[in-house]
Amino acid sequence: MYHWGWKIIIYLFLGGLGAGAYLTSFAAQKGWLGENSKLDRAGYFLSGPCIVIGSLLLFLDLGIAFSDPLGVLRMFANITSVMTWGIYILSLFILVGFLSAYYAGKNRKMPAMLSLFGAILALGTGAYTGVLLAVVTSVPFWNTLLLPVLFVVSALSTGLAATALCAHFLENKGKQGGEQPSEAKTNKVHLVLLGLESILIMMLLALALTGVKGAGAAASAHMLTSGSLALPFWLLVVAIGLVFPLVYYIVSAKERQRKLASFFNVLSTDFAVLIGGLTLRATIVLCAVRVF
Repeated sequence: MYHWGWKIIIYLFLGGLGAGAYLTSFAAQKGWLGENSKLDRAGYFLSGPCIVIGSLLLFLDLGIAFSDPLGVLRMFANITSVMTWGIYILSLFILVGFLSAYYAGKNRKMPAMLSLFGAILALGTGAYTGVLLAVVTSVPFWNTLLLPVLFVVSALSTGLAATALCAHFLENKGKQGGEQPSEAKTNKVHLVLLGLESILIMMLLALALTGVKGAGAAASAHMLTSGSLALPFWLLVVAIGLVFPLVYYIVSAKERQRKLASFFNVLSTDFAVLIGGLTLRATIVLCAVRVF
């Protein structure tokens, strides 16, 4: 087993969520989620705090902040380290995230270059959460480019869900005219993201179970599919985090079945996506089998 625990798991979740939330509001401002989308501010409010909390947990897990405070500063100079890349990306993204929240709070238009720079940093942050695991060569199940791609897609999905939840309470007034069209567009985007996430998970498991990545990766995959982590994986990741929201978005996309879709509470669907995203990261971290 690898030594990483819940601090890293929550960092991976919050890092991805913060990045995805920023990108959700960025896309909403660009009109990519429909006209008059109510998601154009909430993601900016979420991004900075999520990354700050996640980064603190990351440093606490590493222990370097207490055992060698100057070591944190030295890490900024080690440009060949993946950890150093992450420090730069996270530091800049935190700054841009809070600046974006300031503009959103004041209902002022954000400078185009700032919002674009933030979107690039958000993509980097989402990818970094997966790269942090993928570069660990001693854990074959993690050591694949599929993992950063999966974490980016999951970050977009959880960020969209968290932003929608936040916007439900934050933007409950004033944008009713365009609410239905933008919701339909958002649901279609989420449907695509959840479909991609499902495919990437299947590819990750297939790669490991075929033995291409060795016995260690196969052991990790078996732990997920039929071992000690099978219950949270199949129940929380697959059933609640993927199948339930997929069914809702498919049903709600069909105009003639909109009454059936109304039985599914939109808020519970977003919560389900968040539960699945957190459990996905937890099971992937906890299933690690180290090979020396």
